[in-house]
Amino acid sequence: MNQPNTILFLVNPFAGTGNAPNAANYAINVMQQNGYDTELLVSKDLGDLSKFTSLFKVEKICKIAVVGGDGTMFEVVNAIMQNQQWIKIPIVAFPCGTGNAFSYDTGFLTVKKATKLLLNGKVKLLDIAEVKTNGKTYWSFNSVGCGMVAHTNKLAEKLRWLGGYRYIIASLLAIISKTTIKAKVTFNDQVYDKEYCAMLACNTRYVGKAMLVAPFAKLNDGLIDFVILHKASRFKLLMLLPKMFSGKHLKSTSIKLVQTNHIKIETETPQLLNIDGEVIGNTSFEIIMFHQKLNVICEL
Repeated sequence: MNQPNTILFLVNPFAGTGNAPNAANYAINVMQQNGYDTELLVSKDLGDLSKFTSLFKVEKICKIAVVGGDGTMFEVVNAIMQNQQWIKIPIVAFPCGTGNAFSYDTGFLTVKKATKLLLNGKVKLLDIAEVKTNGKTYWSFNSVGCGMVAHTNKLAEKLRWLGGYRYIIASLLAIISKTTIKAKVTFNDQVYDKEYCAMLACNTRYVGKAMLVAPFAKLNDGLIDFVILHKASRFKLLMLLPKMFSGKHLKSTSIKLVQTNHIKIETETPQLLNIDGEVIGNTSFEIIMFHQKLNVICEL
């Protein structure tokens, strides 16, 4: 039987600064020059890319190029996990979003680098987290957060015209509003019932635009790096913000970092939940880390 020779390009033209179509055209030309066949699906609306599992035959696809940002990758990964015959197909994520947090960890922050890896990079098995909330299941490759983290992402969506700076501005606005949540948090057989500013469960080291929130996180260690920000004053939060770009925020007494493979968060009232940049509502949620599940072409 002939080996599959087709690379499927899934393109989000609305991601980041809108460079995804140009990036895809460049990579498609390189792949075709090197003997690959290509298929293309360009998103016109939210949810379009998730339909690829029913539009293309998995036995013909050898690789998938996700050309967009972390939100685009979230859409594709969740479609794969709902149609797991696709999980064997290696993925390359092109850095065409605003934050590109996943690309910081996987080692390629240029289109040319991503194209080179798509052509001849090695496949690695990376961890993925199952997130259960309100009777639904989502899959996270990057981070899951609530509290100020989720409010920051919601604000950042409204500030897309600011480019990469939108995450910093949104963080400042979230600090000014200083939303806190009351929650019961369970991990490593311990239960904490307190008031928090934010909680972030990380598989990647970076979130947002180059924020080194979880500097010790690894994509294939089977663990979640759980960063907890306890209730703090606005002044203290403002002092912490610039330190998040270097990882020095972990020295603060307001921050707690633990490593675990299972987290349960129960809130008294419905809260926003952020999964890989996508904001949804929730009442409580549970995160379970699955070790080495997703096939990704990357540098690790």
